[in-house]
Amino acid sequence: MADLRVGATTHTGQIRPENEDSLLVTSRLFVVADGMGGHEAGEIASQLAVERIAELLDGETLPAAGDVVEAIRRANGDIFRAAIANPGQAGMGTTVTAIAVIADHYAGRAAPNIDGPDSDELPGDVTPIQPAEPSEALMLANVGDSRTYLYRHGRLRRVTVDHSYVQELVSTGHITEAEARTHPRRNIITRALGIEPDVRVDWWTLPLIKGDRFVLCSDGLVDEVDDDDIAVALATLHDPQAAADHLVLLANQAGGRDNVSVIVLDVLDGDDPPDPTVEFDVVPLWADGAADPTPAGPLEVDADPSLPPPASDALDAPGAGTAEGDDTTSDRRSTNLRRFLIGFGIAAVVVIGFVVFSVWARSGYFVAFDDDDQAIIYQGRPGGILWIEPTAENSSGPDRSDFEPSIAAEIEDEPRFDSADAAADFIRTGVTTTTTTTTTTTTTTTTTVPPSTTTPTPAGVTTIAAP
Repeated sequence: MADLRVGATTHTGQIRPENEDSLLVTSRLFVVADGMGGHEAGEIASQLAVERIAELLDGETLPAAGDVVEAIRRANGDIFRAAIANPGQAGMGTTVTAIAVIADHYAGRAAPNIDGPDSDELPGDVTPIQPAEPSEALMLANVGDSRTYLYRHGRLRRVTVDHSYVQELVSTGHITEAEARTHPRRNIITRALGIEPDVRVDWWTLPLIKGDRFVLCSDGLVDEVDDDDIAVALATLHDPQAAADHLVLLANQAGGRDNVSVIVLDVLDGDDPPDPTVEFDVVPLWADGAADPTPAGPLEVDADPSLPPPASDALDAPGAGTAEGDDTTSDRRSTNLRRFLIGFGIAAVVVIGFVVFSVWARSGYFVAFDDDDQAIIYQGRPGGILWIEPTAENSSGPDRSDFEPSIAAEIEDEPRFDSADAAADFIRTGVTTTTTTTTTTTTTTTTTVPPSTTTPTPAGVTTIAAP
C-alpha cells in the first residue's frame, strides 16, 4: 500500500450559517465535496457524494481508474434523483475533487520490466512484461471548481481545471487569473454533480513520487488565499495536519465568506522526483490548440477523451447552461424562476383545460325515464362523459303511463334542453289531461198527507204518518 500521510480540516467560515462541504479521508481515498443549493440541500448533496463514492470503492482490492470514474458518475445519479424526489432539494448539487490510490499496470513503466545481468544484451524490441501484481498509482478526478494542487520542488501547480465560467474566460485569454479572483461571476460553475442525469468527469493518473504534496480544497480557500500564500504555508509547515489547519485559518482571517475545506496529502515513498527544472503544468484538454492533453514533463495525464470543448457562444451568453457554486447568486435564482414559471404555466393550462371540459360535460339538461319509469330531469350529457356522470334534478316525476305514447317515445330519445325550466315545461305539457265530472242526483220524495194528520214539526225534520 502506498505510504501516505494526510491532514484534513473543514470549517463553516465567518459568514455562512451552515457548512455544506463534506470530506472523505481513508487510507487510499481522499475527497472534497462543496455542496450548493441552499436550505441544507447543498449539505445533503455533498454528503450523498462522499458516502456513495466511499461505498463503491471500499473494497479489499485497489480500484482501477474506471471504477473511480464510475463511482463519481453514480453519485451524480443519486443526487439528481434525490433532487427530483424532494421538491425542497430541487437544484441541489456538489463539486467534487478526489485523489485515489489505484491499481495501474502501467504506472511508472518507462523502461522494460526485465531484470538480470543479461538485460542489456536483449534486443530493443522486447515487449515489456506486465507484472502479475499491478503497480500502484494515484488518480485525480474533478468535477466543478474545487481544486487539487501539487507542491513539488518548492513550486505550487494547479493540477485540476475549474469547470467555471471565469476559467473559460482565463483559458481563452479574455481575463487574467488575478482578474478571475474578483470577477462578479466567479461563483458560476459549468459542471457539477446532481445537475444533469449524467456528468463528465475529468481525471488523470500520476505515479507515486516521493516528496510530492497534494492539496485538495473547496473554493472557500482559493477565493480568500492566493496561490503564493498557499505555497508559503506548504513550505513552512511539514506536518500535513498543521498545514491544513493553517490554510483554513488563513481563509477565515481573509474574510471567510464561504465554507472552507482542505486536505493535505504527502507521498512519503515512491519514485524519485524528476529534475527540478521540468515543468509539470496541466494543459486543459479543451483549450485552444491543446491537441495533446499530456503536459510537458513527468506528470502523466490520462484525461477523459469524451471531454468536449466549451460551447462557441459560452462567452457571449454568460451563465447559459451553467450551474453555480453559490446559491445566493442571481443566475441560479433566475434558472429556478424560469423552471417554476414553465411548470406553473403547464399546470395552469392543465387546470384550465380540466375546468373547461368539466363545464362542458355538465352543461345542458335532458329528460329520461329512470329505472322506475318516472320522467326525470337530468343535468349533463346523456350517458355521461368520462368520469362526469349526469345528475338528477328531481327525485320523482310522472309515470310513463301518464304520457301520450308519442311523448313517451320522445322521452325515450332523451331530449335535451338549455335549462331546467324548459325541461320541466316539456314534462308538464306532455302529461295526458283527463277531466272527470261527477253528477250527484238528489231524489226528493213527496208524500201527500191529509191535513188532519199533519202535525207541525221542527224545521228540518220530516215526519211521515202511517195511513
